[in-house]
Amino acid sequence: MKRILFFAGLLSCLLIGCSKNKNLSMAGVYKLDKQWISGGGDDSVYKKTQIKIYTAHQFIYAGMTPDSAVSFGVGNYKADTGIRVIENEFYSSYRLDTSRTFNVDITLTDKGYKQTIPAIATIKGVKYDLMEAYSKTPSGDTTRLDGLWKMTKSYLVTGKDTLKKVVTQYKIFQGGNFLFAGRYLVDKTANKFKNNFGYGSFSLNGSNLIEENTIASDVSALNHKFNIKIAFTGNDEYTQVISDAKNNQQSIETYDRIK
Repeated sequence: MKRILFFAGLLSCLLIGCSKNKNLSMAGVYKLDKQWISGGGDDSVYKKTQIKIYTAHQFIYAGMTPDSAVSFGVGNYKADTGIRVIENEFYSSYRLDTSRTFNVDITLTDKGYKQTIPAIATIKGVKYDLMEAYSKTPSGDTTRLDGLWKMTKSYLVTGKDTLKKVVTQYKIFQGGNFLFAGRYLVDKTANKFKNNFGYGSFSLNGSNLIEENTIASDVSALNHKFNIKIAFTGNDEYTQVISDAKNNQQSIETYDRIK
């Protein structure tokens, strides 16, 4: 009986395709090892510090070049085949909220994975592929914060004065790691914004959230441990408060879950 079921399943795969090809899951935290562009018979390698975090169906990547230029992208993804995912990027440092879609070829490795975005650019008739290799980092415990969030409010309270910040920011939590990326207004007159991101580990104990930045575009936040008070409104909204007693300041941010 088992042999009959096995061959029936095999025949079904041959006729209509095996469903396992759609089960590719990228959930995890990855650090960029190498990034290069391949095309026209040449490879060009680029130096970059970059983190990419996938949940079951969402992602954020953010990185910084040696000259401190920050780039990032936020979106959702789905498995196309056992060796490809389709990424729908709905916010990025390059095109802001203009979405774009990438077919990303995936090769799993002992360390993590390699990805290729074929023909990401065509110059003078020559197609260029973007290629990246990542190492997977260890994963910790799951918390109610795990998932993708978007900042909806941000205030800086100094004494009795309250300043509303102009900022667009996304944040992802996954297995004891976090990554945030976005842009904020630095010059209202010139309408000038600055990109930023931070990555590190976190722990959540009741209303106490501890974050430690191990990579950050803001040097003052690098290797800094933040003790944060957090309050949930249901499961899909939370507000965090970072207090600075020395400067009599509080940074207050509210986030909504992206489903």
